[in-house]
Amino acid sequence: MSGEPTVEIGSRGTLPGPPGEPLASVPADDQGRATGRAAAYPSAGAAHEGDGAARAVPGRDGQQAGAAPERDRRAGMAPGRDPLAGEEGLLAGGEGSLAGGEAEGDGPAGHPLLRWAVGVLANVTVLTGLLVYFGWQRSEVQALELGIDDSVLGMTTTDYVLRSVGPVLALLLVVAIGGLAWLQLDHFLAPRVRAAGAAEGQAAGAGRVVTYSLRFMSWAWLVLPLTFWALSFLQVLLEITFLVFPFSIGVGALLTLYGTHLRSTMPGRRPRTSMPLRYAFTAIIVCVSLFYGAQNHATVLGVSLAENTEVDKLVTVRVYSTQRLNLAAGKETTLPGSTGKDDYRYRYTGLRLLLHTSKGYFLVAEDWRPREGTVIILQESSTIRLELGG
Repeated sequence: MSGEPTVEIGSRGTLPGPPGEPLASVPADDQGRATGRAAAYPSAGAAHEGDGAARAVPGRDGQQAGAAPERDRRAGMAPGRDPLAGEEGLLAGGEGSLAGGEAEGDGPAGHPLLRWAVGVLANVTVLTGLLVYFGWQRSEVQALELGIDDSVLGMTTTDYVLRSVGPVLALLLVVAIGGLAWLQLDHFLAPRVRAAGAAEGQAAGAGRVVTYSLRFMSWAWLVLPLTFWALSFLQVLLEITFLVFPFSIGVGALLTLYGTHLRSTMPGRRPRTSMPLRYAFTAIIVCVSLFYGAQNHATVLGVSLAENTEVDKLVTVRVYSTQRLNLAAGKETTLPGSTGKDDYRYRYTGLRLLLHTSKGYFLVAEDWRPREGTVIILQESSTIRLELGG
């Protein structure tokens, strides 16, 4: 048999035997086919030719040659990848499993950062707190501008919410429009960022867009607030910057977080710090800036409502009472023919309705001006009747 050709079993490309086991040499016929015991017990790497295609046959311990790709697939690795490549291979060669896997959700329907932002802004607790805070701030500023302390109004939580629904809905509409603009920016920028990290010979124009965009986002948390703060020194833009400045803080923080997210999608790049911590701190900044902006908006609205209060356009009020009220404003008239104690013997005219809350009716004289007149508070009672209008 020493003169017969041999076939090496266990060559590279097949499943090797146990470590240290030498490659076996077995007899073969003139056609190069294994004979004898080797033919009866083919090795793990042996395959029969049939129908013009290679067919895997059972080998050592019942394994098949095609089991390795299947095993790699179940383990989450690409077929043929060395499982001993270690963490470096998983991070560099398998970037699609980390950064690349997150990039798969970068579409408008699955962007993780957008889902997080919507979850923060659409939170029921945040929205309810925003409604109550906005209503309270607006009522307090308006009351102070009218010369009334907010505590005497006796407004409830429901009063605050009802008085802030309209402005807060407008604010949320602006936030929603900003979210749509963000989606368009992500649709334009995200593929270019990933391409810039994967390709060396990118176009110069696209490279500059990516570079400048990421550089701006890195400092947006500082650049945007400083810009609007500087513009506030211009008297023409004072009111606009007063409204926009708080929101610039939140938008800047979001842009910085978004820039960090884009960098993490580049092949071979990972965020320098823990992303959960960045999300948490950014959520705090966004919520605070949202309430800060709502406060400034409510302040401007309260002052505007107080300054635009025209007594002539307020509802006319006539007050009837069974007893003399000795009001500081209005004209008192004693009605004739009223003799019973339950009869409304006194009538007061020349009054206007300023506000109505659960505390009562707030009345002013027809010549009243903000901070220059007396505000009368009448609580609901069976001895008093009010007639509005006419």
